[in-house]
Amino acid sequence: MLVSIILMAAAIQDQNNSPRKTDGRIIISGDALKPNALEKTFSSFEYSLAGVRSGDVAVPRLIVSSVPSKLKDIRVIDRRKRLFFRMILPLILTANESIQSERVRLLKIDAAMNARSGGENDMIPGNILWVKGLSAQYGVDPLEDDLSMAELISFLKLRVAPIPASLALAQAVEESAWGTSRFAREGNALFGQWVWNEDTGIVPKEQRAGQAYSIRAFDAPLDSVRAYARNLNTHWAYSSFREQRAEMLNSTKKMDGWALALTLERYSERGEGYVESLHTIMRVNHLQSLDDAELVTPDTMKNG
Repeated sequence: MLVSIILMAAAIQDQNNSPRKTDGRIIISGDALKPNALEKTFSSFEYSLAGVRSGDVAVPRLIVSSVPSKLKDIRVIDRRKRLFFRMILPLILTANESIQSERVRLLKIDAAMNARSGGENDMIPGNILWVKGLSAQYGVDPLEDDLSMAELISFLKLRVAPIPASLALAQAVEESAWGTSRFAREGNALFGQWVWNEDTGIVPKEQRAGQAYSIRAFDAPLDSVRAYARNLNTHWAYSSFREQRAEMLNSTKKMDGWALALTLERYSERGEGYVESLHTIMRVNHLQSLDDAELVTPDTMKNG
């Protein structure tokens, strides 16, 4: 069988624009997305959930180009679950890695500003421009909100932070029916995000009365994960999520996906019932054991 795997290396630059490390990814597409082939690819990199949970295995940068249409044909439920989690976990960690890179630079700028006697008046112009660009990316207008640079950075620290893998996995399961929903198969939509423009989404066959909405479609599953993270990190409905996450990071440096799920009643009209579903998915599938998972660049990328 022809395995269609495209190797792609993207260099992450530091503040001086010099290569810091290589974010090597393996993009899986075509026939390689069929369940049997996808499982063989994961196994060829010794990528297993048991290994990740034990800490013996890091997660390779294996990125699916689309949600496999044949997931729904897998009749053995445990097999479908394992394949879904192995497929989605690298996407979540990849999105989180980009966010964490932004957060690290933001915290360094904040520390440098606080260390200078002149405070924000002594900030490097390039850092000022970068912070303002980041604020636009995270939906903050410092002029409209009348924020000083110090206030802007403080505000951004609430928004620029990763999402716990356990929580993201549970929501992906709930919102995409383990990747088998029409929205997942046709639009790579893993998190059920609404839009009010049919041109950018998939219209549900049965819409709620009086609400002309669509489910946002994406070119690739990774785009769906990134949009989901941006949603939690910017929308007013999830301000409690961001505040509790900040308290966790400030006190323990770690995030508790189980506790943070309690802040997401507004993610679904089901409210508390939705949170209970997330907790059930997390508990039954031992998802909190995946919160410490880390990415690794496969040897084929290091040597290639």
